[in-house]
Amino acid sequence: MKCNLKWINIYSNETGYVGKVSKKEGHFISSPDKAGAKTYVSEKAANTVIELLTSMGEADNNRFEIEEA
Repeated sequence: MKCNLKWINIYSNETGYVGKVSKKEGHFISSPDKAGAKTYVSEKAANTVIELLTSMGEADNNRFEIEEA
């Protein structure tokens, strides 16, 4: 199943989608909708990105959910 990552800020409940992850800069670039979101080939690939985002500290303020693309 192809999927996208949705983020939800745990403090403000602001939401968006992960458009791009910059490992070098240590953050992700947000997209306001699915049209600009990165599409992952599987849930496993999306979970790998969630693990990367968590290791970069992005999960300190955000919750990530996998949604079908």
